[in-house]
Amino acid sequence: MIKAKRGFALVEVVIVVVLLSGALLVFLEALSQAKSVQVKSQTITTQSFLLHSKINELRSKNYGDIVESSSYTPFPDYPAFSYLYNVSFVNDNLETVGSATNMKRIDLNIKHNSNSYPIISESFIISNI
Repeated sequence: MIKAKRGFALVEVVIVVVLLSGALLVFLEALSQAKSVQVKSQTITTQSFLLHSKINELRSKNYGDIVESSSYTPFPDYPAFSYLYNVSFVNDNLETVGSATNMKRIDLNIKHNSNSYPIISESFIISNI
């Protein structure tokens, strides 16, 4: 009578090890991608927060105190981010004009200093009326 073997053959063990290592590699790659997406999301969220904070700051200033910034200026509390805003006068039809009017269009840009992330921007109108 032939006695049944117990345990696993070497080929079976090798196949299981290969399958498990492949699954582990897929999991680690997904984890790495999730981390990079999380960092990008956090950066864009911070940019959005800074954009809206700067808009509120500019809207709280006097009309005459808002002059164009000439270069990107870093945020004091967030040194990895900078802002730039362009100021132009607009008429009643919201068309840009060269002379002073009672309305200004402000184009605000926020960027991450590494330039790895897109610049986010917003335009808004303030008036002296």
